[in-house]
Amino acid sequence: MDGFVVPREQRSREHQKVATRLSLALERAAVAEMRRSRRGDCYETNTEVDVLLWEVPPTCSGRCPRPALGGAPDLLWEVPPTARKPDVVLHRCLEEFGQLAADPVMIVAEVLSTWSGRRDRAHKMSDYADGGIPHYWIVSFDKVGAVSIERYVLAGRNSPYTHIGTTHRDMGPMAVNVTAPFPIEVLWADLAVAPQV
Repeated sequence: MDGFVVPREQRSREHQKVATRLSLALERAAVAEMRRSRRGDCYETNTEVDVLLWEVPPTCSGRCPRPALGGAPDLLWEVPPTARKPDVVLHRCLEEFGQLAADPVMIVAEVLSTWSGRRDRAHKMSDYADGGIPHYWIVSFDKVGAVSIERYVLAGRNSPYTHIGTTHRDMGPMAVNVTAPFPIEVLWADLAVAPQV
């Protein structure tokens, strides 16, 4: 983050399973869209992949006030690139060995853990918005699987996310039913991690 390595805590098995199940559900929707549209669009999903949000922060042009020195305008420093590693990413296909930047990313999703709530709701949300990623989802879970999905969308470039809806597992079988960036339907059963008995 901003040129510094930020350690990440170990994720629980349930956390990893929910992220994997959501990625697979988004991949099924992406494949269905590619078959339906026949426009040659290509989409793919990934989990735990680096997304380069910017090489130069959106608020400066490569040299920014040094925060540790009070932001004095005469004390400038080179700002390193910033990347994040979302739990789930839906993006347009890349060339082989291409760096995943924010531009082709359509949806990022973070699966909340007890220690990640503040980071996912404030810091990452702000960074993804600054990077121009159109859709941000926050997923909470328990031992059974996903419990809720909060969906946010950018209202425009250089603006924060706007909350557009939250679904809860107890509201019915449909976890996600959206038309943007293309039709996506996900059932809560698709996001279950407990063995089906």
